[in-house]
Amino acid sequence: MSNSSGSAPSVGRSLLYLVVAGIARGTAGAAASLIFRVGDMGPPTLSFWRCVGGLAPLLGALALRPRRSSARTSAAPCGRRTARVLGTGTGLTVFQSACFAAVEATGLTVGTVVTLGAGPVLIAIGARLTTGERLGRGGIAAVAGALAGLIVLVPGGGAAGVRPLGVALAVARTAAEARRREPVAV
Repeated sequence: MSNSSGSAPSVGRSLLYLVVAGIARGTAGAAASLIFRVGDMGPPTLSFWRCVGGLAPLLGALALRPRRSSARTSAAPCGRRTARVLGTGTGLTVFQSACFAAVEATGLTVGTVVTLGAGPVLIAIGARLTTGERLGRGGIAAVAGALAGLIVLVPGGGAAGVRPLGVALAVARTAAEARRREPVAV
């Protein structure tokens, strides 16, 4: 798939973006767990400072970016674009805060497992409700496997403490993430 306008980043740059995003996302819960253990910062405060920490380099990159022509690049009306930005921002805020609150309430392991298990279920429900998408055999198997894993997790066991508040926050995190996913035309 080539981009005729030449505005797409190179494959190498795209892979670098994916690696950086994966590291940032993959280490957030572990960092939060450590911060909660040694400091007095709570989930909303940690979420705020993580967003500020991400905003600073983004503003720097925006300042260095070449200016676009005055012609609008998006066909979406301003009100629709504003609603989309606000919806995405709200979803990310809920996602980030619920992520950190789940880690604080029930621990990194349980919060992560619940989030990963609830993802396919909530995304499938959201796709059905918003786009009418039907699940195929693979989708049904993924949802069934996720539900089975969550059911096994609920009774808990060993050192992992499954706290209902932490599970609810992990599910809220997943719902916020599923909410911000846009249907992709194939």
